[in-house]
Amino acid sequence: MERIRTILQDEFGITIYDQQQRGAQTVLQTDRGLYYLYSCPAAYRQKQRLIELVSRHVEAVPNLRPLSFSETLLGKRHVQNGGDLYYVQPAVREATPDNLPFVTGQTIAEFHQATATVKGELFFPQFRSLGGWPSMWRKRLRRYESYRDQIEENGREITPIDEHLLTTYTYVHHLGDTAIQYLNDCGYQKVAKETVKYGRVAYQNFDHGFVLFDEDGSRFVSGQYAWVFDMRTRDIGQWLKADIRLHGWHPERVSSFLEGYNSVSALQEAEYAVIYALLLFPGRFLRYAEMYDRLDLQGREQWDDHEWQEQLDEELLTLGDAVRDFPSVIEERFGVRIRPIDWLWRGRKAEGTVEAATAAKTG
Repeated sequence: MERIRTILQDEFGITIYDQQQRGAQTVLQTDRGLYYLYSCPAAYRQKQRLIELVSRHVEAVPNLRPLSFSETLLGKRHVQNGGDLYYVQPAVREATPDNLPFVTGQTIAEFHQATATVKGELFFPQFRSLGGWPSMWRKRLRRYESYRDQIEENGREITPIDEHLLTTYTYVHHLGDTAIQYLNDCGYQKVAKETVKYGRVAYQNFDHGFVLFDEDGSRFVSGQYAWVFDMRTRDIGQWLKADIRLHGWHPERVSSFLEGYNSVSALQEAEYAVIYALLLFPGRFLRYAEMYDRLDLQGREQWDDHEWQEQLDEELLTLGDAVRDFPSVIEERFGVRIRPIDWLWRGRKAEGTVEAATAAKTG
């Protein structure tokens, strides 16, 4: 972060006093006030036309606006460091609504509605994921398989992180396979086609920090370089995952978010099963594993093994209660029945460990 901080100060002409991570954004305290910092792959710099296209639709929604971009001293919207792009947006005078999950659900639903009439996605095939979840998920599992195979074939020294990734391999891989099968069984392709009329644009990984509330009552959506063409359930499932990681499993928060969303645009019954499949898929775990696999020897030696293991375990364990209880909560609160995955939580309930869950399936 220190190098990025120096680049930002030089490029934007600001002095950064402090920074704080908050969901998808980093809040910067500077000599010019507060700013939000976001990052994305460098290839996303080609999204400018997409952002302008979608923004015109969002601006038509009463009391909802895309947050503006701060420009560098040379008039650019972003700076690049290696394979990453960084952009800064001016902070709003934030106020927290009384029922934040409910109002967040309402706001993201209005954002989705606004994008339902966006045309031209065929001009941005590299930023289109609609209908592609199964293939994307299988690709991530294949990378995990390749990582395991390379360790076994190369015979290099096993680090603590390697050991942890290999120990959990069977469970994680089967969890991913189960999520893909569940996705196909619930009619994902049909749902993707039928719900596009409710929204065509979502976030790459929707998280806290993308929807903002000003004390004057205005609402903003930020982090526009994270926009992709996809179905609305992507944002709903990702927000639930992020909120559960941050606050733990609280059915009332989850229900409030979904109720807020439904108050604007009611979810179809089949969409709840797609959301459940997204909760099942260990995407964050696989992303961390892929990042670690790409490190060189020096990078692996410098990495904090303890911190990594905590983050990897979080993906598997924090969502455990949610995966177990989500179907019953949805049936009780919304009258929609979705099929639970029983094998996943029976072993965890008995022993409380990832290893127990693996044994429950393989034993």
